[in-house]
Amino acid sequence: MIKHLYIHIPFCARICPYCDFNKRVSNDLMMNRYKDKLIEELSFYKDSLKSVETIYIGGGTPSFYPYIEDVLIKINEYINISNIKEFSIESTPETILNIKDLLPKYGINRVSIGVESLNPKTLEYLNRKNTSYLALKNIIEELNKVGIDNINLDFIYSLPFETIDTIKKELDEIKLLNIKHISFYDLIIEEKTKLFFDLKNNKISLPGEDDNILMRDLIEEKLAEFGFNRYEISNYSKDGYESIHNLSYWDLEDYLGIGVNSHSLVDNKRFSNTPNLKEYLDSKTFIDIKEYYEYDKKKEYFLMGLRKTKGVSIKEYKKINDIDIFKEFNLNKHIDEGLLEVDGDYLRFTKNGLHLGNIVFEEFV
Repeated sequence: MIKHLYIHIPFCARICPYCDFNKRVSNDLMMNRYKDKLIEELSFYKDSLKSVETIYIGGGTPSFYPYIEDVLIKINEYINISNIKEFSIESTPETILNIKDLLPKYGINRVSIGVESLNPKTLEYLNRKNTSYLALKNIIEELNKVGIDNINLDFIYSLPFETIDTIKKELDEIKLLNIKHISFYDLIIEEKTKLFFDLKNNKISLPGEDDNILMRDLIEEKLAEFGFNRYEISNYSKDGYESIHNLSYWDLEDYLGIGVNSHSLVDNKRFSNTPNLKEYLDSKTFIDIKEYYEYDKKKEYFLMGLRKTKGVSIKEYKKINDIDIFKEFNLNKHIDEGLLEVDGDYLRFTKNGLHLGNIVFEEFV
């Protein structure tokens, strides 16, 4: 039985310049058709959803989607919400309060808000509104009033117009916000995004490598001071507020993805729905739009598990695969390089290794 469910809403009010996720700005007819197809797919899998423990609605911007309540109604029809440990929805500061009353009504108990930055110049480039410290403070207070205290804020550092000083100010403001979880991602420049072309055409610039390292270290230091525990490469939480749903990915638990371009891991098989929206909407069955791809559990045990700061269990790996980790992979060299370390039963990244993880991950790709 599936314990974790992901639902993808690909629509946004606008496209952020750094984003290459499967998303689009679309018309109402297309969004309405998507609602019907999404509900149809939920119905197709409803018998597999009786044991679901976490739900994550991502995007895109689900809180912008005009048919989100129709989807929530069906989720509550097919799933016993009283058994749900964590029900998350992604949002933006501009749209979350539009659906605040729907959250307790349909059992949503966690909200993830894509803030990205609190620096006015950066926000202007990102075309973001309602993202000042005071606006966020008001949003969090309004969410608390309807019973939502499990709130994540997503940030990206090394964005255009950011400096060490703007990050310091941002962290000072974060300290004053009543949140339980925060994600801080290093900017990744993706081709075919506005950011990529603006950089290529010298319209903007980014912080240099030295400043990037200083920002990274400052973020880690300050969040620790504020009582946030770093439990994954980019994720920090107060005690007891780690994302249960996201941990299921890193622990290689089965999960089902619903919607266009959604990914799944079920019965040791990885597969995804088509990324083509028209193809998804026009599909006759939900079998013919799936693509299965290689799943090497031994390698993914490390690729996913090492993302967690506690690392991976040496004994568990041997129990599952009947072979010693160090006989299977050339890991001692990464220990000698100071990227990995053994702590009791766990193999994990060193502090330096957390920032240079791709060197180790290449071992498993």
